[in-house]
Amino acid sequence: MSGIDSYDEKNLSGRSYRLFKEWKAIDKRFKNDDKVEYIIRKPNGDNLPVEYDIFFHIKSITGVREKNANGLQEPIFGNEHVMRIKLPNSFPAGRPEFKFKTDVWHPNIRYFGDFKGNVCLNITDHGTFVSLADYIDRVIEYLKYEDYFAINEYPYPEDLEVAEWVIKQAEPNNWLKFKQDQ
Repeated sequence: MSGIDSYDEKNLSGRSYRLFKEWKAIDKRFKNDDKVEYIIRKPNGDNLPVEYDIFFHIKSITGVREKNANGLQEPIFGNEHVMRIKLPNSFPAGRPEFKFKTDVWHPNIRYFGDFKGNVCLNITDHGTFVSLADYIDRVIEYLKYEDYFAINEYPYPEDLEVAEWVIKQAEPNNWLKFKQDQ
């Protein structure tokens, strides 16, 4: 695959232009970021990315322990997470898929069931004008628990079981205020 600098924006149009702009924004935002890296998993016929793997080196909750003597499930932390972004043929009109390949315990990321790893970013509320890099930034906020929706009302959590844990155990025990340097 050619490097980003080998493309001339003036020679691109339509979907190819948008794919290039998304790639350029991701590259600019995360090229020198020690907490986030990316690779292009799949290019299209114009050799532009349509599938990415994003590697997060960020402390986050990856699951919970079995209930302790007090009936609580304390969080388990991890520092390495992988998310795949797939862009449909209809992108930017079609909705991209954001899916974790590693376990993440967050009410807006599916932990249980057939759709495990799906990330809810409320993309339909934002239209086609939010960049993929902006959505990646939002996922970073999710991983750090700086942003989450746990109440079962709009915009709704992606995983109700994790959301219940957040409300009933994590918030009362202050488990969501974890430091990134530990």
